[in-house]
Amino acid sequence: MAIIKIKKIILHNLRNVRHGEISIAVNFESFLQANVVGLYGQNGLGKTTIVDAFSILKALISGWIAEVKLPVQEKCLVMAGEGKASIDFEFLVENQFGTFFVNYYVELQEDEYRLYTVHERLTYRENDKGKRTKILMAVTDDDVQIRNAKLTDLNEKARIQLLVVHQLARRQYMSFIFHKDLKPLLQEQLSELEMELLQNIAIDFTQDFHVVNNQNIAPLFEERIMPFSIHLERTRGLIPYDLKGPAVLPEETFYVLCEVVEQSNQVLSAIIPGLTIKINVITKQMMDSGAKGVRFEFLSKRGKRELPLRTESEGILKIISVLSLLIAVYNNPNACVVIDELDSGVFEYLLGELLTVIDEDGKGQLIFTSHNLRVLEVLAIKNLWFTTTNEDHRYMQLKGIKEVNNARDVYLRAIQLGGQDEEVYKETKSFKMKRAFRKAGVQHD
Repeated sequence: MAIIKIKKIILHNLRNVRHGEISIAVNFESFLQANVVGLYGQNGLGKTTIVDAFSILKALISGWIAEVKLPVQEKCLVMAGEGKASIDFEFLVENQFGTFFVNYYVELQEDEYRLYTVHERLTYRENDKGKRTKILMAVTDDDVQIRNAKLTDLNEKARIQLLVVHQLARRQYMSFIFHKDLKPLLQEQLSELEMELLQNIAIDFTQDFHVVNNQNIAPLFEERIMPFSIHLERTRGLIPYDLKGPAVLPEETFYVLCEVVEQSNQVLSAIIPGLTIKINVITKQMMDSGAKGVRFEFLSKRGKRELPLRTESEGILKIISVLSLLIAVYNNPNACVVIDELDSGVFEYLLGELLTVIDEDGKGQLIFTSHNLRVLEVLAIKNLWFTTTNEDHRYMQLKGIKEVNNARDVYLRAIQLGGQDEEVYKETKSFKMKRAFRKAGVQHD
């Protein structure tokens, strides 16, 4: 089985990040150990931008197995005043042929509808001293390169095929390199090793890669629709459950949710003592589509007391909604889970305990943003990144921390007194805030 881990991400002109880099403390010697990486910082300084970059990556590499479009233009992901943005991901890959460094670079622009790619490049390098980087594929508006062969070096049939897929990918707002219609041609042009590396990213990594952003979670708080994030042996994805009353789902979808609940219950009572989820089947019925469906309701069970799941706090619902993914990170070295605002509604001591358990004995990668400083007391400084006020150097790690230091104390000192390579907080003045509140009250009273 191949193992793929993210090593580094570089952003340029994405939202409010003119330039930013984050490296993950992973190498081939620690491949089966978890990476729990937290990103902290002042509101509006680029934490969610990292999550957006992972969402873009997910959309691009999913094209090998599904038609997933890039984000809509309304999200304004290209920095204001700039023509394009770029993202560069470095992966570590271990497969049947050995160990490799794989890089995927993409440049993006926006039209009136969505983001689209203008330049993509996939390269690799063997994990041996002196080995050089090789191009697996590269594409611009003007040319396509497969290994060392440019478009003009290929036969007419291959050229036509590439040009057709190039135009198709552009119209569909998808990646060209990871487009499913490119598979037959690449199988002819690439070596067995190179095809394996491409599929390691497009299939092996993609199926275990989950991004949970505020767009996924917002319905839980706004519309009382609970998104069950799913990572099971045969099923990945997200299933919404309506908390407002009994729900109706197709039989197949219902049984997937049952499996997720069974999986989650094994952990849930350890996280929140005494709590389990019970499935109350009301009836089976025919759906409007003609498919067989199940009307049911989830109940929260504590001892003999059973209440609708919607009566639980938002923090507990948030934990339940991502619990299948956290279980995957703990057990699966290929699992890569990115969660925005993981701490939202979660008791800080419990959050610290959860992350400590995964960090100490887990196998996958968990990357999250948070405002809760409890995590700074339990994670190693090598796994903590902080936003800065410098848009040209948006992310950094704190310096001057010894093993005996508490990262929380050092971070608070950096906010108040500075002393780091970059400023981490745009200072606010309490007297200005008081004056502003007073002025606003007088004007609109």
